[in-house]
Amino acid sequence: MTVRVFFVRDKGAQFLVASALVLVFDIVSAPAQSVEADIAEENTVESVLTNSDDVPETVAPVDLNEASTDDLFLIDGMTGRCVASIMALRNSRGRIRDFDDLSNLDGMTPEIMSRLKKRTYIAERAGIRAEAATYSSLSIQRASLYDSAFGEPGVINFQSISVAYRNIYGHFLTEKDAGERSYLDFCSFALTARQAGPFSLVSIGDYTIGLGSGLLFKGGGLISKSAGPISPLFAGRAYSLKPYRSKGESKFLRGAAVSVPVGAFEFTSFASFKSLTVRADSSGSVTSIDYTGLNLPSSVPRSRLRENLAGGIVRFEVPGAAGGVSAAYFSYDRPFVGYYSKEALAFEAFTRVRLENTAIAAEILLDKRVSFTGNACVDYGEARFAVGVRALRSRLVQNYSGPLSENFPTSQEQGIYFGSFFRPASFVKIGVYYDRFNIGAVSGEPDRNGEEIFVDSYVSLSRPADLDGSATVLYLRYRYKTKEDSYVPSADFPAALSVIAGSKQDFRVEVKHGFSPAFSTRARFERNFVSSGERGEMVLVDAGWRTKAGAVDVRFSFYRTDSYRSAMYTVDKELPHVAKFNLFYGDGARISILTTWKLSGSLTAGLKASRDIYHDTRQIAAGAYTKYVAGLSELSMEINYAISLNE
Repeated sequence: MTVRVFFVRDKGAQFLVASALVLVFDIVSAPAQSVEADIAEENTVESVLTNSDDVPETVAPVDLNEASTDDLFLIDGMTGRCVASIMALRNSRGRIRDFDDLSNLDGMTPEIMSRLKKRTYIAERAGIRAEAATYSSLSIQRASLYDSAFGEPGVINFQSISVAYRNIYGHFLTEKDAGERSYLDFCSFALTARQAGPFSLVSIGDYTIGLGSGLLFKGGGLISKSAGPISPLFAGRAYSLKPYRSKGESKFLRGAAVSVPVGAFEFTSFASFKSLTVRADSSGSVTSIDYTGLNLPSSVPRSRLRENLAGGIVRFEVPGAAGGVSAAYFSYDRPFVGYYSKEALAFEAFTRVRLENTAIAAEILLDKRVSFTGNACVDYGEARFAVGVRALRSRLVQNYSGPLSENFPTSQEQGIYFGSFFRPASFVKIGVYYDRFNIGAVSGEPDRNGEEIFVDSYVSLSRPADLDGSATVLYLRYRYKTKEDSYVPSADFPAALSVIAGSKQDFRVEVKHGFSPAFSTRARFERNFVSSGERGEMVLVDAGWRTKAGAVDVRFSFYRTDSYRSAMYTVDKELPHVAKFNLFYGDGARISILTTWKLSGSLTAGLKASRDIYHDTRQIAAGAYTKYVAGLSELSMEINYAISLNE
């Protein structure tokens, strides 16, 4: 059992307690990441956080002995030949005991092995494996405001408990947002059994499901332009059904699902019954859906929307090809204003063919209208190319439907994209992405055309570049967008509408130097320009030191922006199960220190402190109460204890 306990001392301190808890090996045994891994993770988390709360599911390492072929294909550079070799070894031996067992596999390379060790781990064999985690956060500066507004000091908290025995896995989570009085405001439970009798998987409670690139259910969608030009365009995921383990309060199903394999086919049936928080007009019709889960006292009355759905998936997978069809019936207990359907029967079909260096995929969704996506990828190892098209016209509730680019709203959109990755020299890697799209009229807004250009490159300044992180790497990025992704709620549309803030260009240069596998430093400069004249710039410097005994990460960020439109973004250094997404605007600085250490045996402690400093005082609010502060501080502490019970 891994038990994490937080001690928060706020007397006389100017700190906000914010931390997350993870497995001990995630904290103390991981070497310093390469600059590519750092940036890829940051870009992915930044992109995901703007669209979803389901961050841990996206970036958390997985047990190599539990990883699916889809999980392995998420690793940049992974090949089908290498995935097949890993799965064959696991099937023949029952489980993989050490990464050294993989070194001579067909298709394995030092680069793939290095990335595999960062994205997966090998858990100890045990009859019962259990983990418990607790997370707490408290803002001293905001505490009095929250207490006046909501009768509690603004504590953020979640508890997570996971238990596994043989092929049975259970997970329970509670979550509380700042201002909510109940520590059980949101509860999630998932029980999963793998290879149970005739069933390949049985899931009861909360789960996510997906087929293809996510047109029907968002759970498995990976072909998304927003995550960058390199990794997502070549991912191979076509299907996913897994328990829900995140604290996000919307994007999941609640009920049961079962899968039965028959040769190369697998049959899955699922059902879900849950409620969503909504706002309605005087006739009872839904005007907006609240996906945040933030249940605070409000002068605007809110109510619950009952959602019932059921469906099934038939899929097949053979070497080199996969596909499937799905159907789902959606039903709600009240009508929507304007766009969404009160009930709908949707059909989806997906197919993918993967040859030695080519993959072609297509998906179609029918729910009174037709939506489709298609993409083709060519992989020559040192050069990869992808092209894709999309036409998105779904009228399903945005809670599940997953358009590939514009995540809000589910409006009509057509587009074509091109992505490439190539290595013109052994020490240079370049990624290029271009997307051209049209957004259909919604709620009286005019149609608009847009485009996005994304170019990034990695240049190794050390030859040969060491795989253990002791190299010097230069990273360059340029991004151009014809609009800004800011959103405002709309009274007559049950989602949110994109606000056109003009085009924006962003330049970023970054250098990381590894003095050794344990110690590295990074410096970043970024500047953006908005067509309306505003601009922003940021300088970031951090240093990381980690060994088997402990780890320390120190970061300094300095920023200056003309307006909110030219805001800068970073993903803070955090313990692995929390991704701290920072949005900087105005003039200011941020300093943070994250440290973890192993006290003895299975006892591990962690501490994080940070301070935001504003050039001028900034107004902060909770409910109807406000005050001005010169800065905000954070502090967190954790203690971990782990026990495994062998059979």
